[in-house]
Amino acid sequence: MSESSEHPKTSSFPIREYIDIVWRRRWGFVLAFVAVSCLGVLYTMRQPKVYEATTAVIINPESQTINPFESSAADQWYLRDTYYDTQLRVLQSRLVAQRVVDDLGLANDPAFLGLSQIKDPVLLQKKMAAADPVSILLSKLKVESVAGTRLANIRVRNENPELAASLANTLAAAYSAQNSEHRSASLTATFDFIEKQYQENEARLAQSRDALNAFKENHKILYSNPVEQQKITNQRLDYLNTKRVEIDTEKQRAGYVLSELRAIEVSVDNVHAFTILGGPQTLETELAECRKLEEKKRELLITYLEKSPQVTGLHKQIETCKASVLNGMKNVIQGLEAHYQALVKLDQEIHQEISSLQKEALELDQLRLLYEQFESQRRNAESLYEQSQAKLNEVSLNQRLEVNNIRILDNAAVPTSPVSPNLLINGAITLLAAVIAGFLAVLLLELFDISIRNQTDIEERVGLPFLGAVPKFPKNRRYAGRNAYRFILENPRSPIAECMRTLLTTLSFLIKSNASHILLITSAQPLEGKTMTSLNLAVTAALAGKRVVLLEADMRRPRIYQALNISTKSGLNNLLKGEVTLAEALQGTEVDNLKLLPCGEIPKNPADLFQSEAFSNLLDTLKTQFDTIIIDSPPVTVVTDALIIAQHVHGVIVVSRAGVTPMPSLVRTRELLESVNAPITGVVLNDLSASSHSYYGGYYYYHKAYRDESS
Repeated sequence: MSESSEHPKTSSFPIREYIDIVWRRRWGFVLAFVAVSCLGVLYTMRQPKVYEATTAVIINPESQTINPFESSAADQWYLRDTYYDTQLRVLQSRLVAQRVVDDLGLANDPAFLGLSQIKDPVLLQKKMAAADPVSILLSKLKVESVAGTRLANIRVRNENPELAASLANTLAAAYSAQNSEHRSASLTATFDFIEKQYQENEARLAQSRDALNAFKENHKILYSNPVEQQKITNQRLDYLNTKRVEIDTEKQRAGYVLSELRAIEVSVDNVHAFTILGGPQTLETELAECRKLEEKKRELLITYLEKSPQVTGLHKQIETCKASVLNGMKNVIQGLEAHYQALVKLDQEIHQEISSLQKEALELDQLRLLYEQFESQRRNAESLYEQSQAKLNEVSLNQRLEVNNIRILDNAAVPTSPVSPNLLINGAITLLAAVIAGFLAVLLLELFDISIRNQTDIEERVGLPFLGAVPKFPKNRRYAGRNAYRFILENPRSPIAECMRTLLTTLSFLIKSNASHILLITSAQPLEGKTMTSLNLAVTAALAGKRVVLLEADMRRPRIYQALNISTKSGLNNLLKGEVTLAEALQGTEVDNLKLLPCGEIPKNPADLFQSEAFSNLLDTLKTQFDTIIIDSPPVTVVTDALIIAQHVHGVIVVSRAGVTPMPSLVRTRELLESVNAPITGVVLNDLSASSHSYYGGYYYYHKAYRDESS
């Protein structure tokens, strides 16, 4: 696997960028965190202690039996559902609160009104008169229902625990008394209303009864009502109709028999036919007796003559017998005719009676409708009378019982611990606010930060090439201050040494020259690490086997000779003035192949020296003796020395300190260098933190490898 593939990618781990930002702005985060925490603690300490007392009351549903009007089940459910919400509103009403204020004399209590700090009696009285104790009490009150029950908790907060308990208990008692008074007044009003209804319904009932009785008397209703009378009439009609059918059937049969009998001749020869058609059987018997007598006569004629007394007497008997049979036949016909006429008469009478009953039934039906109207009015009046009487009894009973549906379950005890300030909640809120403030501080510092922080700032926002980054030197006394360059000598595999070698390699590719390389190291403003970069870059090049000379051209604040522990009064200044030779001015160092041309005495106007022909000739001479010439110059935006020197070099390296160098300053540096056509090679980002790997992954990689190897 290649080395580059092992480097962490910033895009894969965006959280590292955020962590790096927070770490870079950690002091801003800490200051904001501490400031908000202190404010939270101070606010909590300055808050007065507030105590809360709680009284529990039971709100039973109000009886609906006293309602003077009938209501449906849905209406009653709606009333029950809204009743509790209404009572909770009543508990928090000014009416109840005013009773508490009057009972406890809160209008004259300066401590309750928050006026105890006023010492002037006149001003105190004026403020107390203008105060609204009811609103003050309501601001301290909180009423909440207990889910799934008819309980309500009355919570009162006050700085005085005894007063808080007294307010809660008095408020519950005032609410109960107010509810009892309201209920009593409501019952009285309801009783008066229902009593009036009762009297009206009683009068209406008596009137409807009188009207019904008068109707029955006027129409001579014999039974309890026309319906019963109509029922009897209908039963009579049913009976007569049945009887009429029977009579009609009998009449038809009798008429048929009569007509048949009339068609038969009355003679002894037709007795049998007469008997078959309905005549009595006695005729057959009598006829049989007559025939016996005739048989006996025939027997006597054998012995006696026809005119003999025996025969004559028997003949008379026969004649008498036949006459009796014929009379019997005639009597049957006469009787049947009389029976038929009787049936005809009876049928006519029944027809007349049925007609009369039908007319009576019709009249009774009309009478029934009128009767039902009177009866309905009587029943309605009686029902209203009974209802009003029952309600009147209920209201009267409720008035006697004086039942209050509000009951105090638990009186408030004097609280022993305050509910405010809540240290746990305040601490949590303060902690959260402090963390948020810390992150906001980091965000604001990041948003308003105009310093150079990464490669993107250099390339995209400044418009200069990025050459590389140089990490911070380790915080070790051994390499502190002037001895910082020794870190590379003693730690050639450290991240700093690797970065310097990488920078040197990059420069060798960027600067195309067959002769020696002349590099100018400068910066936008002081204290950005250009001197240490010049020194370490020179040491790195010397260690790489190149002949290197380091020119200390920063004649305003020379520091390199002190770092290399070289004490000499002659140097570049003396050389350019012709006071010493090059050999006398050049100083050896502990690093092989590295020579130093120190500043020497500080001149009054260094810019004049760099514009001289002697400086140009010096550079030409040095190119013949050294492979790399590194010039440490003053900052570009401070003096013009660097701009003058830049016209004689192959490359200008601008050193920028990560998180310190302002972006406008670096932009101004670029503009100034471009104005003199300086060969700007690029920017080196100096003093990079070990955690700032977001734009220089190799640094993180080498730093980790170096730490692992060192351990």
